[in-house]
Amino acid sequence: MTRKIINFVDMLKAVVQFFNEHPELLANNPALQESVNNVKAFIASFDAIEKAQAESSSTVVALKSETKTSLINNMLQVYAGLNAHAAKTNDTALKLSVDYTEYELKKLRDHILLQEGRSLYELALPLVPELLIWKVTTEDVEAVNTNSDAFEAKDPAIKNIKSRTKQATDEMKAKQIEATTYLKETLDVYMEPLKFSDATLYGHYTKARTIVNIAGGHSKAKTKTDTTSTTSTTETK
Repeated sequence: MTRKIINFVDMLKAVVQFFNEHPELLANNPALQESVNNVKAFIASFDAIEKAQAESSSTVVALKSETKTSLINNMLQVYAGLNAHAAKTNDTALKLSVDYTEYELKKLRDHILLQEGRSLYELALPLVPELLIWKVTTEDVEAVNTNSDAFEAKDPAIKNIKSRTKQATDEMKAKQIEATTYLKETLDVYMEPLKFSDATLYGHYTKARTIVNIAGGHSKAKTKTDTTSTTSTTETK
C-alpha cells in the first residue's frame, strides 16, 4: 500500500470515527447510515486487497525458501559421499571440486547455486556405484536434479511478485477514485445541510474529511502545516 493510499484510508477511518462519536447524526436517517456503511466497505476493500497481495507474496517466498533448503540439504549429502570417495581414492581434484559447506551454499546467489546443483548432478551420476558404500544412492543423485528443477521453477514466481504488487496498487488506485467520487457526490452532499444548522459540528466533519499527507511525495494541498518532526500537508477530497 503506497503512502498516498495509506493517507487516504486514514481519512476514511477518520470519517467513520466522526460518525461513531456523533451517532445522533445517523438517528432516523437511513440514507446517511447507508452512506457511512459504504465508507466502511471501502476501508474493508483496501484491507482485503493489501492482505491478498501480502499473503500471495509471502507464500511464494516461503515456497522458494523451502525448495532451496531441500536442494542444499540434498547437495550436501551427495557432496559428503563424493568427498569420502575422493579421500578413499586420493583424488585431490575431486576433493577440491566438492569442498562446499552449508554456509557457503546458502551464501551463493540463486543462479550460481543452481549451476552448482546441475554440475554436481553431472559429476555424481557416473560415480553412483562408487558412492553406494557411502550411503548415496541413485535416487539421492537424481534428487539433486529434481530439486534443481523445482528451485528453478520457483524463480519466475519470485519475479512475478513485482507484477502482483503493481496489480494490487492499480486496484487500490481504482478503488480510491471510486471512493473519492462517492464521498464527493453522496456523503458530502448529505452532510452539507449541517453547515447551516450546526457550523461547528460541520467543521469537525470537514476536518475528518481532510487527507493528511505525511511523508508523502508531491502534494496537491490546499493548506500546509509545518512541524518540527515531519512535514505534512492536508488535502480535502
